[in-house]
Amino acid sequence: GWDKKNDYSAVIKSKKGLQTRFEIYHKGEFVREFTIHVPGDHNVMNALAAIAAARYSGVSWEGIEKGLDTFFGAIRRFEKIAEVKGVTIVDDYAHHPKEIECTLKAAKGLDFNRVWAVFQPFTYSRTKILMDDFVKALSIADIAVVTDIMGSREKNTDGVYAEQLAEKIPNAVWFKTDHELVDKQTAQQKEYNFSQCIDYIKKNCKEGDLVITLGCGDVYKLAKRLAKEL
Repeated sequence: GWDKKNDYSAVIKSKKGLQTRFEIYHKGEFVREFTIHVPGDHNVMNALAAIAAARYSGVSWEGIEKGLDTFFGAIRRFEKIAEVKGVTIVDDYAHHPKEIECTLKAAKGLDFNRVWAVFQPFTYSRTKILMDDFVKALSIADIAVVTDIMGSREKNTDGVYAEQLAEKIPNAVWFKTDHELVDKQTAQQKEYNFSQCIDYIKKNCKEGDLVITLGCGDVYKLAKRLAKEL
């Protein structure tokens, strides 16, 4: 935990890019500093738990440091896709409002100028039921870009569309599309919608910005295309 009364505690010293530097204390006594390459205070706690487990297993401090230094995160969990022209592009699997909130709070705690959240809603029912929670979470970003909803296994029986979500989010961007084409979930429509989003980001992102794609569908493809086109 964060309290020095805990057996193992941490004090964050600095955050730069996706890196966080922090001090480790064991039973209130300073041990050493570590750096992790995944952002967010929650990942400092994850690292601290791993450090404690490693120490109880007899691993040296040097071995722990080497392990942390070679870990750059899991695929689709704040995964760095590229850094192009001063713009950092990452991808995250977050698709539930609480996940999105945690991810964007971590992103906002870093030293980027602006945080772009590019969100692909997944299923119509989830988008409808959790609409207000999505609005609250995505409002954390400086700019939110909302793609068409990925219906997956569902039919759009309730007439739920991306603009109904985006219209409630400050500084949100979305692109009005033919609802009939969106409901059919054609590959051509998705390609067109992704292209609209990419073109807008390319024209408006600036050096020092962080662009993070969010969702459990195929929005990661948008991140990779953006990196290539930038």
